[in-house]
Amino acid sequence: MSIAEAKEKFDELITLVRAGETVVLTEDNRNIVELKAAPAPMKPVDIEALQRDLAELRASMKGFTLDELAEFRREGQKG
Repeated sequence: MSIAEAKEKFDELITLVRAGETVVLTEDNRNIVELKAAPAPMKPVDIEALQRDLAELRASMKGFTLDELAEFRREGQKG
């Protein structure tokens, strides 16, 4: 869509973008601008929860050798 056309149909363009469409604006048959929805904001990471989960995982792996853990991984990749 040309930039001139986009000025007249701005509300329609916003509706399309909100619906997930990407709109390309042109000038002299050249692509000038892409309008698309902004990515959703990232959720904050709970570092303390991750650390607790890692500690639990490490505790659950006690008693296994590195070779055994590597074998578990290989078996998991097969299936």
